[in-house]
Amino acid sequence: MVNSTDQIERLIAEGLRDQVPVKDLPGVSIRDVREQPEQPFDISFELRSGPNRVQVFGEIKPMFSPRLLEQIGPWIRRLKALRGDVAVAVIAPALSSQAQAFCVQNAIDFMDLGGNVFINVPGKFTLQRSGMRSRGKVMGGAEGERTINVFSGRSSRILRVLLERPKSWTITEIARELSAESVRFRQIVPAAGIGFEISLGAVSKAIASLEDQLWVRRRGADIVVPERTRLLQEWGEKYKERYRWRLRRSFQTSNPFGRDLQSISEGLQKLTSGVYAFSGAVAASTEAPFVDIDTIDVFLASKEADAKLRTLKSQPSIGPALRLIYPYDEGVFMYSKRADKALVVSGIQAYLDLYARGGRDMKQAEFLLSNSIEQRWGAA
Repeated sequence: MVNSTDQIERLIAEGLRDQVPVKDLPGVSIRDVREQPEQPFDISFELRSGPNRVQVFGEIKPMFSPRLLEQIGPWIRRLKALRGDVAVAVIAPALSSQAQAFCVQNAIDFMDLGGNVFINVPGKFTLQRSGMRSRGKVMGGAEGERTINVFSGRSSRILRVLLERPKSWTITEIARELSAESVRFRQIVPAAGIGFEISLGAVSKAIASLEDQLWVRRRGADIVVPERTRLLQEWGEKYKERYRWRLRRSFQTSNPFGRDLQSISEGLQKLTSGVYAFSGAVAASTEAPFVDIDTIDVFLASKEADAKLRTLKSQPSIGPALRLIYPYDEGVFMYSKRADKALVVSGIQAYLDLYARGGRDMKQAEFLLSNSIEQRWGAA
């Protein structure tokens, strides 16, 4: 019976012989592909670019996480020190952008079947291309699917705990915090039927995924975030990727209620009995005032008043337009707070929405980060 590792190695060998990783790179080719050429390598081949050529020895796996790369990095560097005229590369069907960035930063050669390449033999050969997506169905994808997307859905609630409450955590403490935040939210919004709890197993899987990507570190049983700003900015990039899709499910209306947050909140309350919270620039302005507000973002927990709210389009506007959004997960309401009587999302959620919009709102996001969020982190 052929196991998955053998299948992946065969897939890589066939891809190299078919020139898949270097497709569309003028003058670049792969020659003399040999499987199991010598210990400890899985494959070798000659990489040519014009008149330049270099021997490449490869380590093949279904996937390489930053954590795995960190573990094997010293081994690769020792091999390269012993054989300075060759490249020693990690090769997989697909490499994530995080894995590619880690390789470049740590001088680890790599190649995947999507066409992402970094081969650097100082003074002899350099070839680099990144940002390529896998072409068609790639074997080994199932292995990668086991890594949870912690930046989306219910798993992102764990990020909110780590970034809103900056300290060391255990998995059990994170699960308890999600329950405690559910209780707190129902106290400030008594009519809310919203809870943020997820299972202990789901928390554990999400933390393992964060650890694989080096976004968190373990100190015994404790979990810490070594670079909170980088983690939040990475979340902002992932959030932005789906932001336009979420906007297609939103709708914009006139604002007949006024310019101040309290008047708008009171006006909406007459139309809906459901939970809603202000986000974006208007939420950020409660922590770090920066720019004029041209659109007011409002998260709606349910669609029960959808028809009534849409009738606002026909009314004259006396304030910034209202954009009403149905969230991808109820976690957007975590750590919301009252500004007078209006409910506004946390600084973290306001940052994500501003970051996703870009332009002037991106500058507001940066201002919020440096003048409020990072200051809270520093005081923790």
